[in-house]
Amino acid sequence: MTDHRVLNHTPPTGSNSAVVIASVIVALLLGAGPAALAYFSLFGPTPSEELPLLAVVLFGLLFVASFQDLFAGRSSATARRLLTLTAVVAAGSTIATVMLGWGEWRYLLAPLAGLTVGSTLIFWRRWPSTQRELWAAVLVYVSATLLANFTLDSFLPLGGFFLLNVGTLFFGLTFTQRDRVHRFGRRAVYQMIFMAAVANVLLAASLGTPLRYVAVSFLTIVLSETADTEVYQRLLHRRWLVRVAGSNAVSAPLDTVLFTLLAFWGEPFATPAWMTQVIVTDVLVKYGSGLLVALGMIALLRSVWPGSSHEEAFAPHQPVTTVVEGGSQQV
Repeated sequence: MTDHRVLNHTPPTGSNSAVVIASVIVALLLGAGPAALAYFSLFGPTPSEELPLLAVVLFGLLFVASFQDLFAGRSSATARRLLTLTAVVAAGSTIATVMLGWGEWRYLLAPLAGLTVGSTLIFWRRWPSTQRELWAAVLVYVSATLLANFTLDSFLPLGGFFLLNVGTLFFGLTFTQRDRVHRFGRRAVYQMIFMAAVANVLLAASLGTPLRYVAVSFLTIVLSETADTEVYQRLLHRRWLVRVAGSNAVSAPLDTVLFTLLAFWGEPFATPAWMTQVIVTDVLVKYGSGLLVALGMIALLRSVWPGSSHEEAFAPHQPVTTVVEGGSQQV
């Protein structure tokens, strides 16, 4: 029996220098990120003195989809070399933060988790490439929502008016990964949203988070993500950036207003002026981070897959055809 796998499209391989540069940038972010997250979590009414191990691991999982984009379309030998380079640079970046007094040795768990899961998805040949791509996007999405809720009461003052919820910084990732899952249909998106909502409730309950925050987190994820999904699905005939901007225009303010009012109304620090600052800043940052991540994704895809359009990466998924003796089947 012969087995020839024909994909809906085969992305061309980018130049070695572009892929190496992209790998190094991703590795630096992966290695130094936990120290930055620990610093940001010190702000707010209930600062966290120590970054939980789970948060370190979740941060590492944020990069799984990037590894898919960078390494999955290459030969096994090339992918292993690039993964080794990424591991060395990420570990060196983490060690540098420790030597400078900014980080801790346990922050090495972030690159360890990200690279372990990422390489497993790249080399796990029992799944078709599309299924591995789907799970990579789902892992990043769920991890980003969990980290956003971990930092839900950490606020960075920006200037004289703006007050940034640190969790908002992760929403650019959720927007982009959710858009990638749209390729697999509305049902896949809703399954991912439900998975993220349940994971957030379980995490909050295990950490002893007040029931109010648990309920509000579940409600806002379900409502805002549902609104985003329905708008995005109705814009499938439009260009990807139009779909992103249109769906975010609905979900970003809905998520921010609902969460801020329901989670903090009545708290001593939550004055009308304070909540106005938070809502305005969060909406602007969600728009900005979503746009930056989208543009970064386009730049990454163009550098890694020169000559291909980013619209291909977010186009509705076409089944993979497996040709065998005596017939063919779809995967």
